[in-house]
Amino acid sequence: MAAAAQKFGMFLCVQDLTCPGASLIQSASLAAHIPGIAAIECNSRQYCPQANKEWEERFPGVFKVKDGMMDTGVLTGPGIGAVV
Repeated sequence: MAAAAQKFGMFLCVQDLTCPGASLIQSASLAAHIPGIAAIECNSRQYCPQANKEWEERFPGVFKVKDGMMDTGVLTGPGIGAVV
């Protein structure tokens, strides 16, 4: 889908509306590793905060947004970068 959207000059974003924990990390990794993705929406931080608690220490930049930005710099493992 991303390749087709890039070919046709379409806006790219990731919407992970209520997928908490490891699934949010996977979505953030996809967003970080696909060129041209402009935004990621991930409401689980607000709506399911307890489900993210165990992941916050390992991936603080993913779960604590600062100045409207998510820090995906720690997602450097093999594959899409999330070693969970």
